[in-house]
Amino acid sequence: MTAFRRLVAGVVALIGVATLLGLLDRYIWVFELADVFRVQYVVLLLLAAIAAIFLRRPRLAASATALAVINIGVIGMPFARAATAATSQERASLRLVVANVEVGNTAFAAVERMVAASKPDLIGIIELTPQMAEHLRQGLPQYTFRVLDARNDAYGIGVFSRVPLYGAHVVRLPGDGPPAIVVQVRVDGERVTVVVTHVRTPFAGSIHVRQLRALASTRPSWGNRVAVCGDFNTPPWSGPLRNFASDAGLRDLYGHGGWQAYSWPTWGWPLRLPLDNCFLSDGLAVTDHHRGPDVGSDHFPLVVGLALSPTGG
Repeated sequence: MTAFRRLVAGVVALIGVATLLGLLDRYIWVFELADVFRVQYVVLLLLAAIAAIFLRRPRLAASATALAVINIGVIGMPFARAATAATSQERASLRLVVANVEVGNTAFAAVERMVAASKPDLIGIIELTPQMAEHLRQGLPQYTFRVLDARNDAYGIGVFSRVPLYGAHVVRLPGDGPPAIVVQVRVDGERVTVVVTHVRTPFAGSIHVRQLRALASTRPSWGNRVAVCGDFNTPPWSGPLRNFASDAGLRDLYGHGGWQAYSWPTWGWPLRLPLDNCFLSDGLAVTDHHRGPDVGSDHFPLVVGLALSPTGG
């Protein structure tokens, strides 16, 4: 029993330190590493609180519960700036899929089946290899508009579209960062900019935050209606991602069925996090938002329906 008591106290102490250090991640990027698994912190802390009650340690139970509440509060922050849901009169005018297909994935047919089932207008493919790009060229003949930067590492990227693209190009933000793709499409006669990006993981160092800052600083050049979508490699409650959304004047999808879009990893639901996201400007609203099927990757695809919203989005 003594060993179990020490284990419970140790879990609460360790997660408590991580919980509090994670609160500093908006100011010091290295602390974002402590901010990622807050959902798992909540579960473990509540279990520890129950164990502490069983052990007749009320102060330990109270500490675990208080820490769980702090984590729940942080997780709930993105709801304050969630993208506006479309009204019943607004229908999906642009349907897009963003899929991190994982470098080395050869389940080409699974990707094509996902596209056939979701019927998107535009597809953003992350971790696009030359082999995957060639198969999708052949397997998706109706997606005749393409911007591809296929690579043999985890930062290949591409856009396949069945609607015309305007001003489509590959950019690097910042200059030493991985490629992103910026395209414009017409939605009900209005131009909408769609950016597909793969943000480096926080474990890669300061490039993660610098990439988010570069995306935010470039956002004004993309026009009034903008959707920035992709694998952000961090959950929506992380400080750097909240800074990005605030600085860029964008709102994420988290408040609209966000729990359905916990996308990574496909192989371990207890660890699952909403790393794949879409950030929208005013003028766009969400008509649909859900997780796509398994395509042989460690990420589930993100399926999003968008509509124009004159009142903001």
